[in-house]
Amino acid sequence: MISVRLVWVTSALAVFGVVAVTLLWPEIRGLCPSCAPAAITTIPSKHFVRAPTAADLDREFAKRLDGMPMTKASVPRIYVRYLPKDLNAITDTEQRKRIFTEIMLPQVLRLNEAIQADRARLIAIGQTATANRSETDIAWVAELAERYGTEPADRQTLLARVDVIPPSLALAQGAIESGWGTSRFATSGNALFGQRTFDPDRPGFRPNEVEDANFKVRRFKSLMRSIWGYMVTLNTHPAHREFRRLRSQMRRQGEGLDSIALAATLTRYSEERQRYVRLVQNVISANNLRELDDLRLTTMP
Repeated sequence: MISVRLVWVTSALAVFGVVAVTLLWPEIRGLCPSCAPAAITTIPSKHFVRAPTAADLDREFAKRLDGMPMTKASVPRIYVRYLPKDLNAITDTEQRKRIFTEIMLPQVLRLNEAIQADRARLIAIGQTATANRSETDIAWVAELAERYGTEPADRQTLLARVDVIPPSLALAQGAIESGWGTSRFATSGNALFGQRTFDPDRPGFRPNEVEDANFKVRRFKSLMRSIWGYMVTLNTHPAHREFRRLRSQMRRQGEGLDSIALAATLTRYSEERQRYVRLVQNVISANNLRELDDLRLTTMP
């Protein structure tokens, strides 16, 4: 039974089996898919916790949530760098999903916070007359454009790229690729999304299921860097231009970001094409993951 203290995941854990899928992810050359925004590097160290086991993670959440009112801002700022070593041993599917969600959701929300802050600043600068923009702002836009693989003058493309990923979509794709955090790539190399590298000098795994593979699945120093790499891929890769177009359209129409509709654009994300899209949509729906999209991190420092 899931503890009532974790109200932000109780509705997201309907039993729905998912197997890991090998993704068709060409490497993003010239960009830095593991480099997080500057705001991420300033996360206080007290928000990172050591949770070698699932029980350790539960204790940390219980301690942080003790006495805290249950609101939409109830997701605690708790980040772990690695998956619990005993996650594979948990046979209760619902419990394993809860733990995976507890681990991923705060990190997705924190990265989205940083992206949203960059987006807000970019919009504010764009509303300032060119002659009145400071050298600091001009340099910042140039750096942002480089991070997102476009030109500073191409404001429309940059704005389409600097935007958040719905948590429900990130959770569903991470669950599919990592088997809810149980895959070899996830447990040994923090690779929640199976990012590929064709660089022989870059650390990674040779996939056992692909004969004579000319690529490796990348290792990451932390789970957050893997999640950031996934976000960079959706926000910059040419294969996902339709994803960004639809997201921008939703913004212009004043709509919320619909993860089910956005998932329909990801036909080039996997070799499974439409079957993969349906799988993502099914995971979102069957696990009520869209309820996570309205959640926010706690305001505690």
